[in-house]
Amino acid sequence: MKPSTILRSDALDILFENRNKQYGAYALRRNYPRHLYYGLGGMILLVILSILISRNSGPGPNLNGGIVSIFTIPDTLEPIPPPAEPTPPPPPTPAEPPRVAQEKHTTIIVVPDKLSEPIPEQTRIDSAAIGPVSLTGTKDDGITGPSPAAGSSTGPAAPIPPPAEKEPEILETASVMPSFPGGAGALQRWLSRQLRPQDEQDSGERIRVVVRFVVNDEGEIDQVQLSQPAGDPYDREVLRVIKKMPRWEPGQQKGRPVSVWFTIPVIFVTPEQ
Repeated sequence: MKPSTILRSDALDILFENRNKQYGAYALRRNYPRHLYYGLGGMILLVILSILISRNSGPGPNLNGGIVSIFTIPDTLEPIPPPAEPTPPPPPTPAEPPRVAQEKHTTIIVVPDKLSEPIPEQTRIDSAAIGPVSLTGTKDDGITGPSPAAGSSTGPAAPIPPPAEKEPEILETASVMPSFPGGAGALQRWLSRQLRPQDEQDSGERIRVVVRFVVNDEGEIDQVQLSQPAGDPYDREVLRVIKKMPRWEPGQQKGRPVSVWFTIPVIFVTPEQ
């Protein structure tokens, strides 16, 4: 570099004198201050936008010209009895096994002719089993054995049905009731954001839907039922939102997690115009 240009050159030009300035290092060092200012400015603008958005956000969306979905939990709820369980049908009566023909075993005793019993013919004895009484039936196959006498308790026992599996117990109330993550306030905010307003609702009309479901011992939602339906599309919307709920904190009874019924009333309200 000539002495006359040294005073007019900056440190970067002096450092890269007689070097390849087309290489990336020279361009990066030359544009570094400008890139730094752009990065700081963008970060400051992003922080300001996030603050403005958080201030303007409300408790829930207001869509379709002011139609609002409001969720309420009253302090006391009337207990709703669980649906009656169907009575199981009686077990089928076991079929009576076929009776095998048999001939009465007669002990030969010498008595007067008028008191003796006739001895069965040999052909009948060959095709029947020997038993205490004479019975008519199928031909003896040598396996089934003699049929029990009338009034006798002997014979094949009726099959014992397998014990019914005990269904898990679902409580109506528990010492510690299930809770939505974050409490009732978080549940109300979550439902207000998830429920979609309906176009069929008139101005100033209040639609109430009561939904009942089970929070099992793992906090999952199960057996969703409508205790007080309001008709489509409100019932369908409430069922859709309840079934997509996150996992709850399960209820407890005697220090262990249990399955508990939980009831929620949901009210759709349209502001009067």
